Amino acid sequence: MGQDLHAVSKGGNDWIGGKLGRPVDNQVLPGKPADSPLERANYNPTPRPVEGLEGQRIIKIASGQNDGAAINTDGELFMWGPNNHGQLGLGDTIQRRSATHVHFPPRVRIEDVSIGAAHTLALSSEGRVYSFGLGKTGVLGHGDTLSRTTPTLIRTLAGKKVIQVAAGQNTHSLFLTDDGKIHICGRNTNSLLGLERPDKEVCATPSLIDCPISFKSIAVGVQSSFAIAQNGDLYGWGNGAKGHFPLIDSSGMPERSDLPVPTLLRNAPPHLVQVVAGSRHVAVLDKSGRVFTWGINTIVSGQLGVGPPNPGHPGSLAGEVFALPQLIKLPGMQKTTFLDSMANNVFVVTESGQVFGWGQTAHGRLGYPIDAAHSVRSPAGKNFYLAHSPVPIPLPGSFQPGGRKDKGSE
Repeated sequence: MGQDLHAVSKGGNDWIGGKLGRPVDNQVLPGKPADSPLERANYNPTPRPVEGLEGQRIIKIASGQNDGAAINTDGELFMWGPNNHGQLGLGDTIQRRSATHVHFPPRVRIEDVSIGAAHTLALSSEGRVYSFGLGKTGVLGHGDTLSRTTPTLIRTLAGKKVIQVAAGQNTHSLFLTDDGKIHICGRNTNSLLGLERPDKEVCATPSLIDCPISFKSIAVGVQSSFAIAQNGDLYGWGNGAKGHFPLIDSSGMPERSDLPVPTLLRNAPPHLVQVVAGSRHVAVLDKSGRVFTWGINTIVSGQLGVGPPNPGHPGSLAGEVFALPQLIKLPGMQKTTFLDSMANNVFVVTESGQVFGWGQTAHGRLGYPIDAAHSVRSPAGKNFYLAHSPVPIPLPGSFQPGGRKDKGSE
């Protein structure tokens, strides 16, 4: 569900589609022209199956800024989307509106995938990484800034066993190896790479971050990076301007400093098992199944899930900074088993198999047949649609998250 079309260039008139991997709903928002192909593709609130996966048992999915991916039990990767930079790995830059099989060398099984704005990282069962898509900032890790349209092995990592990959938004790529070390490549804007190198330098080959800590999980934000240590502590580095780091200065005010190297975030909850990040927020999951968020909360985003800011607060439009983690209150205080994040949304799966989400509802991305759980009008008179607190995501009655069918369904 959500938006289908994607502009090739900012402000351009040439549009390509395929984000959803299935036909559009042919619905439009109230007041929009019903005969406009653009408006029909822009609003898809009904969850519908991705085409091209019929008969496949899917064990993992991933979503990038514009593209989607799924891995089946045989370790085969399927992708769909605009593909304008070859990020689907299909040997061309032609859009795909249904899931299409991506070919790898014989006997290679894919077990994980991460998609950025225009590049993809695919991890094999042997711990090798293949990358493809836009390479201009060195994110593909091949020692150059060339783009690739087919899966290409990152040879400098071939002697290591990678256990997790994380693709940034055309900014950087992270690789976690089985010895708990992190390798990174991309552009070093705002100390993004954590390598103590000159700002904006491009590092096109995965380089080891010099840190004595052993990590078990990694994640990327917008010009920021995160890693969870083996003991569950959270570390971060990169650009702090958008509230990604839970830091308080000596006067007790939120601090938005850059962190040039992996730094222990002492205000984060302990015993963490997962971290995700968006444009102006971070969400974490601890071993007890609790979710916490922090970052910039505005009346037009809602991605923290802690309720709307006070409209009278002078920073309610620009954003109140929640530097200290906020506990998310799910209905019935259900425990969470998994979480994910987009630029302005967070989604969680509970132990009962329910899915909840919050943040912007534009394009029907929360799965509602209207464009809002809440409607907020700015002082300028513009309406914004969002859910400031967790709302259940409506799913077709024939299945539950994780592939479990309802009792009695076909």
